[in-house]
Formats: sequence, structure tokens, C-alpha cells
Amino acid sequence: MKQLRRILIGFLTLSLILPLASCKGGKSGGKTGARSVKQTTTAPEVAFETLELSDTYLVGIDYSYNEPLRDYPTVFPKVRYDKKIEADMRYRMKDGRELLKTMLFDLTDEQFNAIKDAVDLKELYELDPEESDPEQVYDGDNSWLYIYGKDGNYIKRCGGFCPQNKRFLEMRRVIYQNLPEDFIKEYDFCKYKADVSYHYGFGKYGVFLSGKQDTSKLAEYHTVVIDAQEYTAEEITSIHREGGGTYVFSYINIGSLEDFRPYYEDYKDLCLGKYEHWDEEQWMDVSSERWQKFILEELAPSLLEKGCDGFFVDNCDVYYQYPSKEILQGLSTIMEGLVDLRTEVIMNGGDSFLTAYEENGGSWENVITGINQETVFSRIDWETGELRPRMLSDEETKYFTDYIEKYADQGAYIYLLEYLQGEGGRKRIDDYCREKYCMYYISDSIELDG
Repeated sequence: MKQLRRILIGFLTLSLILPLASCKGGKSGGKTGARSVKQTTTAPEVAFETLELSDTYLVGIDYSYNEPLRDYPTVFPKVRYDKKIEADMRYRMKDGRELLKTMLFDLTDEQFNAIKDAVDLKELYELDPEESDPEQVYDGDNSWLYIYGKDGNYIKRCGGFCPQNKRFLEMRRVIYQNLPEDFIKEYDFCKYKADVSYHYGFGKYGVFLSGKQDTSKLAEYHTVVIDAQEYTAEEITSIHREGGGTYVFSYINIGSLEDFRPYYEDYKDLCLGKYEHWDEEQWMDVSSERWQKFILEELAPSLLEKGCDGFFVDNCDVYYQYPSKEILQGLSTIMEGLVDLRTEVIMNGGDSFLTAYEENGGSWENVITGINQETVFSRIDWETGELRPRMLSDEETKYFTDYIEKYADQGAYIYLLEYLQGEGGRKRIDDYCREKYCMYYISDSIELDG
């Protein structure tokens, strides 16, 4: 029902916006959406010469991208005199709340000088944005430029819906043409995350890590986790195409080493000890620069090149087994490096690592975008092989729900991976995930063989 309501609201919004999109003027070239804001057309009441302008901000610009059926982030970059872009990115969370994140990006000398030469603050302050240029046609969006005062707040927001002033549009175009590539990549990643969030909470999630699966089966899911080392790029493309929007996350094991990997012989000397219950694996020394370089410069990029949308990162629990400063730092280096690839980084387990990382001054957003937590409402009996639901009063359930809800409240995506045989316990999982907007997958095998 939530999805249906959002679609209906979207079409109603679209029906209101389209009749307004026929106005004409100069094309801004910007990624902006139609927001209902009154346009400034009258002459300013205060003379420009009397203004106390900001020593920090040269000019600001809106860089929003809104569609009727998407809650893409709203972004307002400000060009600073220290040759940086300060960007306020507002995220709409899946429960409707908004988070604000401020980021800095470097401008080259050439980019900054081009903007500085193009932007005449006095002219911008005094111009009439409605002054038309009959030689240009505008696409019907909002366009704004901001002039800032000493207190950091804007003195004037110049522009509006369908501004036609040629000089206004020239200033705006030069700013867009000189925004740093890192800023554009970050914004595009935010749009991708917003698209995931749009489906999040009612999408179908599946984890298949034992052998290759039929691509048509995988395409039935909104989000799938596979071991992409076993698939070709063409097969991953097939999953995307057949699913018409399926997100493919690849399993990547950074905290242990399996003896069936083709690189096993190259790195087995870095193993720390046996992995209980998994005979083919050993814990890895993640503090090794050689291992870090392999993960970040070879393995992870190769998986992204195949077309994967992100990583399902396993065995950060190596820190729980070997809780040393060196292991913590090694994990931090790898996880930060994966996030720097501007892709989804879903950590499987790893609560001890994440807690220690934040206790040492780190922010979760620097190492993960989401958490996959196993056995919150189920448990594995390693002696008998049975997969059972946990009791209602189970202390581990309380611990893990508190843990995942803490990060869900801050904007992290949450996935549950449960193991059950039979129908017992499944309704409890479904009810919890519907209430908390979590994706979940229930497997009847710890091998995750589908």
C-alpha cells in the first residue's frame, strides 16, 4: 500500500507540474526540479554597496534533481574563496525523515578562476531574472543563485521558475561547467542510493552463495547477493536486464581466506588461525598491506568491472577473534577504501568492529552504507545442524535489534539473513521487517544454495 500511495501521489504531482513546463527563456543546463517558490523580479531595496558580503562564500547554486516518483537528494553547493565546493546534501530516509550531510570538494585553480571571472555579484544582485532573451528556450525548471552575507546566510536568492535573463543564465552555466568531478560522482551516488531507498522495505532480497544460480531466478529479486567471482560480466548483465532493476551485490571476503579461491596460495601465509565450523577457511591478517592492496586494487575493482552494484562484505568479525589495534586499523583501511569506491558496502555482521571504529572517533558512514545481520530471530545448532527460531526473550535478539536499529535511525540500510527449517518463526521476522523497513531473506540451508 505504501508503494501504491507514493505512485498515486507522484502522478498527481506530475499532473500539476506539466502544465507549468511550457514557459520559455534561457536554458540553464542544470539538474534542477520544479519547486513552488516565488520568483524575485523586483529591484532590490538595499543598495549593493551597503551590503556586508561573505568572506567565505563567493556564490551558491541549487543542484537538485527531483522527479515525481523519486525522493532524490536536495543539494546546494556553495563556491568558497578557498577554492572549495561546500555542498549541503539532504537525504530523505525511507521513513520520511531528512538528514543533512555537508561535504567539501576541491576546485582546481582553473575551475575557481572561471567561476570567479564569470560571476559579477553586483550585476547578479541588481539584475531582473525575468528579462527575456528571445533567442533561447528554457525547459521549465527552477534556477537559483545565492549571494551570501557575513553571517553565512544568503542575502539574496536570485532566480525562480523559468528565469530568462541571459547574464543570469551565463553565470549559472559557467558554475555548472566547472563543478569538480568528485562532487558530480558523489551526487550521482546519492541519486543511486535514493533509488534503492525508493524500493527499500518492500523489495525482495535473496542471498545465494553456494554455486551459480540461474540468472532468470536471480532476476526475480530486487536485491541479490551472489559470489560474483563465479559469474561472468555477461551473466551479471543478464540479471540486471531480466530483472528490470535488480541490484547485484557481490560477496567479498576480507576477514578470512577460503582454500578454493584462485589466490589462496598467494596469501595463505597471512592466515592467523582456523575458522570454527568452516573447515575450508582461516582467519586473515587484515593488517597486512599486501592483503589490503589486493582487496582494494585488484579484487574489488574486478567485481565492479563485471557490473556489480556493491559489496556484501564478510568476516569483519576477525576483529572479534583478534581484537588488536593492528587488526582494527587494517579493517578500517579496507572498509574505508571500499566506501571510497562510491558503491554500496553492506557489512555482514561485524558489530564489534563497527563499535570499536566509532569509539576511536570514526563515523559509520566512512566504512559502510548498510548492515546485513545474521540470526537475529533464528539460531543455528552446530551440533545437530538444526535451524530454529529464537525464543521471544532471547538476549541476543535484544542485542542485535538494538544494534541494527541504532544505525537504521541514522540512515543505514538494514538487511536480515535468517536460517529456518519449517514455517515456525517466519511471521515474526516478516512483522519486524515490515515495521522497521528492513529487507530480509530466510534460508533453509547455511550453505545459502537457494
